[in-house]
Amino acid sequence: MGLWTKEHFYLIIPSFIIFIIFSIFLGKALKNKSEKEKYIPLQIITIILLALEFMKQGYNIKDDGYDLYALPFHYCSLFLYLLPFHSFYKGKYKKTTDALALSCLASLFIFMLAIPNVVFSAGNILEYFDNFSSFHTVTFHLLVCLYFTLTLSLKLYNFDVKHDLKVTAIFLAIYVIIATILSFSLKVNFHNLYKCNLAIVEEIRLAMMSAIGILGHIIYVVVLFILTILFAFLAYFVTKGVLSLIDKITKRETNK
Repeated sequence: MGLWTKEHFYLIIPSFIIFIIFSIFLGKALKNKSEKEKYIPLQIITIILLALEFMKQGYNIKDDGYDLYALPFHYCSLFLYLLPFHSFYKGKYKKTTDALALSCLASLFIFMLAIPNVVFSAGNILEYFDNFSSFHTVTFHLLVCLYFTLTLSLKLYNFDVKHDLKVTAIFLAIYVIIATILSFSLKVNFHNLYKCNLAIVEEIRLAMMSAIGILGHIIYVVVLFILTILFAFLAYFVTKGVLSLIDKITKRETNK
């Protein structure tokens, strides 16, 4: 399995361009609206994502049993829990839920630009209108990316680096531990913890297991544990840096 295919290119690049243009347009249109009104587009996407998940669960209950891979314990399943809090919750932990949502959203968006074939396959794209599972996975991930661009354009975020990194590290550490336990107890590949969908990494994992047994897989899980958190940090800082750059350019153009 490679990183990109032509199907990913033809889908993701145009989609992301459209998302960014639409988000900029909506951001300007809602610029002077209340925060409550700005959250409405995000709330709509959240409801659609939850509805899609509900349909997916029903689809995977079949006469011969339930497909355990459909359980919502993948990394991207985190959005089913985070986005309702981000878009609807207004309590005292709002700062924490916002930080977690932003870090995870940024992670998926950048991951989709780097290794989209791990998120969903070219086959999912080609079978989009023929298979519900393919329709769900492609639509779900694209909608989450649209949610991210809208969050930035509507300025529904705040940066507190020390706090944000701390809660993100704790949250993702807990997630990976839970996903690891479930992956091995159910023998289901949540978050690539049971095996890796990226061929070159899977070859390394298998080579380590061949050489040192189960210790090889433990090393693989520990490395993935660390990389999950570090990638979220990277995505967070890339997002912060890009926004700072845009802000500087905008101010420079305004002062001319």
